[in-house]
Amino acid sequence: MSDQVTLTIDGKEVTVPRGTKVIEAAKQVGVEIPHFCYHPGLPVDGNCRMCIADVRTWNARAEKHFPARRPAVTCWTDAEENMQVFTDTDEVKKSRATVMEFLLINHPIDCPICDKAGECMLQDHYMQHDGKRSELREEKIHKPRLKPFGERIVYNGERCILCSRCTRFTAHVSKTHDLGIVNRGDRAVVELAQGSTFDNAYTDNVSDICPVGALTKTDFRFKKRVWFLKHTDSVCGGCSRNCNTVVDHDRAEIVRIMPRRRDEVNGHFMCNEGRDIYKSLAATVRTSAPISRVDELGAGPSWDDALAWAGGKLGEQKKGGKLAVIGSPWMSNEEALVLGHLAGKVCKSAWMDIKNDVIEGYPADDLLHTDDHNPNRAGVIAAGVVPGKKDGKDLAAIQEAIAAGEVEVLLVWGTGLANHYDSVEAMHEAVAKVPVVIQLTDAMDALSEVAQLVLPVRNWAERDGTWTNFEGHTSRFRKALRPHGQARDGFELLSAMCTAAGGKPPVKTFKDARKKLKQDPDSDVREVADGEFAFYKGQSLYRHHSGTTEV
Repeated sequence: MSDQVTLTIDGKEVTVPRGTKVIEAAKQVGVEIPHFCYHPGLPVDGNCRMCIADVRTWNARAEKHFPARRPAVTCWTDAEENMQVFTDTDEVKKSRATVMEFLLINHPIDCPICDKAGECMLQDHYMQHDGKRSELREEKIHKPRLKPFGERIVYNGERCILCSRCTRFTAHVSKTHDLGIVNRGDRAVVELAQGSTFDNAYTDNVSDICPVGALTKTDFRFKKRVWFLKHTDSVCGGCSRNCNTVVDHDRAEIVRIMPRRRDEVNGHFMCNEGRDIYKSLAATVRTSAPISRVDELGAGPSWDDALAWAGGKLGEQKKGGKLAVIGSPWMSNEEALVLGHLAGKVCKSAWMDIKNDVIEGYPADDLLHTDDHNPNRAGVIAAGVVPGKKDGKDLAAIQEAIAAGEVEVLLVWGTGLANHYDSVEAMHEAVAKVPVVIQLTDAMDALSEVAQLVLPVRNWAERDGTWTNFEGHTSRFRKALRPHGQARDGFELLSAMCTAAGGKPPVKTFKDARKKLKQDPDSDVREVADGEFAFYKGQSLYRHHSGTTEV
């Protein structure tokens, strides 16, 4: 028996792996079958009946199709050899309109005050497959509203269409079994399980996959209308998993972070900590221009003067000086490539290693979160920021050399050096023995208080780059926000420092860096997940499919 089957959908022939559901096969020929309960990241339930299509199957004995078509739930039905599927017949259209009428019998018409407005599957399907005025004249059934499900989710029972996506998520994905459907008929509602507080690390996913406005996030409620948001592909830095994300932002402000499908990395989901990571950006103290504690530069030097001074100090180390370079697992792969070149090739005598910028966060679990709370340790090491082959010192040895007064120039990327000392005071006491301390950072910290030169770089939301997760998968993040003040792109800044130190950068462009690193080609492929919305010229377009598109 072949592992592939060939079928016809609305006259278009397609070959798919055996066992593929008809609804997924249709996506491959550009046919969008409407649905509510189906989600590619959850077990099939088949309760909404919106995805029904007419199907004719092959009669192997007679070697011809059965004469009659039969209605089939396409999210449940496997594609078969020689199957014929019809998704646009009069009978199918009538079936969809009937399902929509049934779902809207008790659904409140409160779209203007619903947070899901603009990205609601019920709105979209009503416009496409029903569009009729309700014939109901009786009072609608009323259910619980504004009911808290833990601290992060609010439930509105009147908007709920009982698709069971949320209950299947807690049963099969998070495996916390927090939610269930109780009662029968038009009295059925979603309830918290007895004793549950719904406080696990993945609660916000139920709002993402809810096709209507029944489950909304307390963090996003009434904050911003979705049609005002701009959407930028990004990557979560909360741990070394590197969940692919979409950053939704407006007017230089990140409003929310949503998961972006990448099957080999995070699937369709992400944890709450990753969603909240943007909040730390607003809490950080930053500098908009270089800061100097060097008399010859003055307190606020220009970028040209600061680079010339830093390059001169680094260039002096070519002749056997003692330079220590401490990188960061928050650097992009491209930045790490140039930093490794600067330390290993331009300043040939450098000691080099990486530190932990973040040491605390959500504990590791069996779903997504890892025990390394820094995103790109694997990528930075692969790019060459490692102890040198000759007289190489790891971070502990570099710290000992600093304390012994053996380091003449210390170049540090990012924050968190104090994490490796008993206290901030101990770190200050150690680095005070270094004549020249240069910090390149997107946030001010304890080291910034004593460094001779602080050069501001853009944070992850303000620059392009790639990270490589602990399993070796590379993902690309893109610039979402305008840079803060005069903060510079890290790749360009390090390349300029190579030149100022009397050498040449290893590559000229960002694209060349990616080629040199031989990065995973999938890092540029965006997976568009069910439950994700794209916006074009102010118009909402719901994307039901989960195929790949180049970005």
